[in-house]
Amino acid sequence: MRILFVDDDPEHVEVVQRTVAEALDAEVLVVTTVEDAVAALHATTFDLVVTDIFIPLGTKPRESMGPRSRRYEDTVQHLGGLVLLDEIDRVTPTPKVLAHTACTDLALIEVLGACVSARVPKPAPVDVLLRAVIEALDLPTPQ
Repeated sequence: MRILFVDDDPEHVEVVQRTVAEALDAEVLVVTTVEDAVAALHATTFDLVVTDIFIPLGTKPRESMGPRSRRYEDTVQHLGGLVLLDEIDRVTPTPKVLAHTACTDLALIEVLGACVSARVPKPAPVDVLLRAVIEALDLPTPQ
């Protein structure tokens, strides 16, 4: 099982990465920009992408802008997760997506759409995030 974490808060993600990898015996890759996430998505397949919405784009991902990110084009530099979701729509097989974000804007949450299987408010304690990952992947809870 492969999980991609996209977050620009490396300290929090490092703890989550270790916990998820050990609890689920999963390969967990952490990247800090949309540019790196897009490259990873095209290099290998992932079962789940856990992403923040407020993440940096990097230098190239404007090429990946689709319907979600175009709605917020003026501020997309701060909404890199929307560009990532547009790119995930182009990947086959499409991984499940879990949004781990502090976003509370209802209009923006609606834009996430059906692509996102669940949303976990950020910052979530590691056990809450692990439980959300397990549920997103439809896995049994580890004993």
